[in-house]
Amino acid sequence: MLFYSRYLSDDPEDLTTELTMMQAYMVHCSGKAIHRKPYLYELPATMTYAQLRTALYRAISSHASLQVWLKYERKLARYVQYLVPLPPLSEWQIPVVALSMHPEMHIITQEHSVLLLEGYPWRVKFMEFEGKRYLYLEFHSICIDDYGIKCFEDTLFRAFSSGYQLPAGNLSSYRLLHNMEIITSKQRLERRESESLSTGKKRSMKMMAIPFELTQEQVALVEQVAHSYQIDLPVVYQLIVEHMLGYRCEGKLYGMIDNWRSTLRNYDEVGCFYYMNAEAVQGLGTMRSRLMALQHQRQKRKEGDFAGRRKRPDLSVVYSFEESLCQHLQEVFADQYCTYEMFIRIRRGQAGTTVRFEYSVEHCSKEQAQQLYFRMISIIELLRQQLLADCAS
Repeated sequence: MLFYSRYLSDDPEDLTTELTMMQAYMVHCSGKAIHRKPYLYELPATMTYAQLRTALYRAISSHASLQVWLKYERKLARYVQYLVPLPPLSEWQIPVVALSMHPEMHIITQEHSVLLLEGYPWRVKFMEFEGKRYLYLEFHSICIDDYGIKCFEDTLFRAFSSGYQLPAGNLSSYRLLHNMEIITSKQRLERRESESLSTGKKRSMKMMAIPFELTQEQVALVEQVAHSYQIDLPVVYQLIVEHMLGYRCEGKLYGMIDNWRSTLRNYDEVGCFYYMNAEAVQGLGTMRSRLMALQHQRQKRKEGDFAGRRKRPDLSVVYSFEESLCQHLQEVFADQYCTYEMFIRIRRGQAGTTVRFEYSVEHCSKEQAQQLYFRMISIIELLRQQLLADCAS
């Protein structure tokens, strides 16, 4: 089992690191609004712009992964990220923008994400609308994930209340991940693939999204299945997605987004530690046996065994289990383009669990996406029947 802290390394090489495979894929798709993570925060009347600006400065300065720029090293045919500390606080300004529409709608109508090769992978503004003031903070997904957002939020509001600030650390986690990817794939990433990232054109597709809220009873049933079989919750939802796809995609590969944090145990670090695993749709076989198989694979990944991990293929369907961990920052779903035919996000938060189907209008219709959701509900019912039968036996 690997345990890692961002403060263990003093190696100067950790001031510059090659991108992970997932980050490199995001660069490949840069220029398209598909990797946006915008957040809103309505300022209370007692909070001033100057106070929040200082807290933001301290929070960003506490995390190396937010003080990076990207560049392409032509001789080595690779993209790297390198540390560029923020300018002095006296020189760091945040624009104030008066809006003619609600901030959430303003964010959604923007069709361009943060430009990756022109500065830091985030942008920040103060917004004013109908007498209310808002913080608008948008990250590119290349620098942050769900756990990272939670870490940043904790740092931000601790900085606001007490002046809290951490040493920024370095990029040693990313270098470790890059080395692990080399080891687990049993070969160094091909130079020609990295080189193609600079010139390759991945066609983006206009996207539609339909969210469905699971009922409390459905969520409770899934959690009961996880508890009864001693299975991690994301695995139960993965099984549901597999069976939902199995009606027409049995045997085909789909992408499953996972997080290196379960191996590194670096849950207190801001950064993007996602990776993509490829799984084959098993169709409508025995639910319990497939649950156990998926859990076994997940446990092996947690323990650092990635022998079965495949290089990311060109996938058309991707599944992701996500958790909304923020207490103050409100996430805005703003993606309008994608590179997949279907992206199935199951998002768990304090307000409930949402199934969000993001689909390309070129490959799927609204009716087909709705039909997938109806199938999902029937599969949850099948899980209930399986659980009852196992309990009775």
